[in-house]
Amino acid sequence: MTMNSREDWRQAVLEIPVFDTHTHMNNPGVPIAAQNVWDILHYFWFQQELWSVGYPKDPMALPEGERIDRFIDAFHKVRNTVWALIVRETFRRLYGVELHDAGSIRVADEAVRANATDAHWPRGVMDRLNIKRITVNSEKGADFPGLPGVGVALPLWPGYKHWAQQILDAKDQREVSEQARAAAMSDVADIASRGHRGMRIQSDAFDGQDQEAIVNAVAQDGPLRSSGNSTIGVHAFLTHTLLHALSEHRLFAQLFLGINRLPGTANLMAVNDPRRIVNLYALFERYPCGFELVAGAPQMNMDIAQAARIYPNVYCGGLWWYNFRSSTYRQAMQARLEAVPACKSVLLASDGRCIEWCFAKTLLVKWLLADFLHGHVRDGWINERDALWVANEWLHDAAARRYV
Repeated sequence: MTMNSREDWRQAVLEIPVFDTHTHMNNPGVPIAAQNVWDILHYFWFQQELWSVGYPKDPMALPEGERIDRFIDAFHKVRNTVWALIVRETFRRLYGVELHDAGSIRVADEAVRANATDAHWPRGVMDRLNIKRITVNSEKGADFPGLPGVGVALPLWPGYKHWAQQILDAKDQREVSEQARAAAMSDVADIASRGHRGMRIQSDAFDGQDQEAIVNAVAQDGPLRSSGNSTIGVHAFLTHTLLHALSEHRLFAQLFLGINRLPGTANLMAVNDPRRIVNLYALFERYPCGFELVAGAPQMNMDIAQAARIYPNVYCGGLWWYNFRSSTYRQAMQARLEAVPACKSVLLASDGRCIEWCFAKTLLVKWLLADFLHGHVRDGWINERDALWVANEWLHDAAARRYV
């Protein structure tokens, strides 16, 4: 077939299956579907923009009428942002509601509540964008109610925080660290035996420290001293232990990078450290396990693409946190199309907490991808068949091969 218009490309990409590689779905006590309009409107990434123009930090403490009025005022002020656009489009497509005034918020709330208890609603939302698999970091959370075969677990090591504190508190830190090593090796073996293909690995030892400390942490690959080990040294020991275990069982490590808690601030922030990815090269060379790099800081996209081009065991992950914007997606897609084999990139890590936000973020990514590929085909940089192959790899196939 020949697709000549942007609308042709958007329709074709909307039909491509999707593998979402990171969400917070199906947490204990949190339904898959939004229960009211505020479960959607107060999603962190959108709410943060509302806060920036004076929306209250605790809006649920306000009477409903005042909350709605404050929301409409803030919504009007952020109407130029991509999140405001995608919120409007989500309500338009899922509920047939145009958000513009207090009355429309009440109508939207009624529509969300009416669908919240419909057992078929989550599947219907997924089907609109052909979302096939949704990843969580909890093994138990991967059993989505009413959605068999949808959830995929990429677990964290449950003993990480426990053993880090045990080592730091121990009189003989080396002895306890060897107990931690044995526990980690055993737990990773169990995770592999249950069919999981990878794990999310904490990067505490390699993030947010001074350059010398990071270099030392990456270089460290041996037993701890009996006493006097620093916090970063303990975290480095545990991370190296996990990478040894993952390599032994041929699992991959998913690393979330670029978000730090800065001194004197209350929130986690994106930190565009220019050496953040290069600092990890020694790990890529030392360990044969795969590394999927997921960044929350926009300027890391070029370095991740470069690492994936150089190292056979490094893969480009989905865009995350402050990286999830139209401009950064375009930049990342350009670098990946130019330099990284399509089978080494996944595009979507929605970070969604309800199925409606998985829909919202998937819709945005599919639009951006369709427009991006349409332009490159039109300008003769890639042919239509190969562009559609790239879209399938980025949205679904590359992740499906690695995760399941």
